[in-house]
Amino acid sequence: GSKSYGGKSKHKSLGGKLVKGAVIGAGVYAGYKVTKMATKFAAKAALAPFRYRFNDWNSWREVDGMMCRTSRDCDWIDPKLYCQDYELKFQPSSLWFGGDFAAIVGECACSDGTFWDDDQLQCQIPPAGLGLAALIAIIVIALLVIGCCCVGFCCYCMRR
Repeated sequence: GSKSYGGKSKHKSLGGKLVKGAVIGAGVYAGYKVTKMATKFAAKAALAPFRYRFNDWNSWREVDGMMCRTSRDCDWIDPKLYCQDYELKFQPSSLWFGGDFAAIVGECACSDGTFWDDDQLQCQIPPAGLGLAALIAIIVIALLVIGCCCVGFCCYCMRR
């Protein structure tokens, strides 16, 4: 699955421009993912109806990714998603949001410190990296080696 890190998005180009191939959520989802999204959509629509149907939104998403006008267009998918403002470098479908495509300001993006997990269909907090653990291990090993060398040198000097 794909993972897109949020906040200062890693898939936009220089100058805050969004290219079509870099948008999260683009492409065909397997049946279980569509069902999961449709359930989230229905839950939010029950509280505040949308002016479009899920199947319409899903067909737009497959082509253009998760476009948005405001964070309301995103937070039904995951509360950590918000509408990231970008200058689009492509023309999204004129069918978006029931014809309100001119109001699109960017794409849904995960908040700082989280990333979009396309398998789980939600923003996730990155796992503690092996990089930090490896760095700590290297430091500990280096200190042990230095410590052993110092002890060995002291023992050598005392025997003289």
